[in-house]
Amino acid sequence: MKRCVFLILALMITLVCSPLAGIAAEKDQVATAELATEGMVQVKPDKATFNFTVVTEAPQAEEAAKANAKEAENFLTAIKRVLGKDDKVKTLQYQVMPIFRRVEKTQGKRKINTDEIAGYRASHRFEAELRDLDKIGQVADIAVKNGANEVQGPYFGHTQQEDLQNQAAVKALERARKLAEALAQASGLKVKRVIKMSTTQSIQPRMFAMAKAAPPSNAEVTTPIEVGDITYRSHLTVSFELAP
Repeated sequence: MKRCVFLILALMITLVCSPLAGIAAEKDQVATAELATEGMVQVKPDKATFNFTVVTEAPQAEEAAKANAKEAENFLTAIKRVLGKDDKVKTLQYQVMPIFRRVEKTQGKRKINTDEIAGYRASHRFEAELRDLDKIGQVADIAVKNGANEVQGPYFGHTQQEDLQNQAAVKALERARKLAEALAQASGLKVKRVIKMSTTQSIQPRMFAMAKAAPPSNAEVTTPIEVGDITYRSHLTVSFELAP
């Protein structure tokens, strides 16, 4: 369920007028109200993303690559069994790199350090996007059991991200207008129009939390992950023209 929360971060009121009351109505005088506000929309995520990396090492590059291909194939076969019809997995990066070690050698009376190739490391990084958030722990466990040496995530998101960011911006503007109208009324004026405005947007996902309870050692355990809210924020600066 969406909850909209609005927070006024700063308030700047600029009144450009003469010292005498009523002069703001003159042609060469303009009264303005410049407001800085923030709108927030909090929602439950409807998707999660993992980065899984399969890493293998061997004395020769070809051996490392072959071993990695085998492990990556095992990973893909296992992960695709648990993914739903709307889930997807794709390759993000594949590379084979030498592994260097520092070796100390003697040249005459001097000792020098040089780097020599000690082997090769092959890595294949995948991205898995899930729509069924109840499977997050299960997918992570299956990945680790089937070749994934590195796990990053889950990163939570929402399929309606752009719309939610727009909602936050609109709510920030609505709040700014209400405040401008209140200030104008207190000054004996009215809000005439928007002169200028600018906005910046941000996303603040809540980190997942792992349960700390220790289950029985003979039980099959799925990594427990708690899903939090995602906060979409819009910071708005807007200037209103005020008139009698």
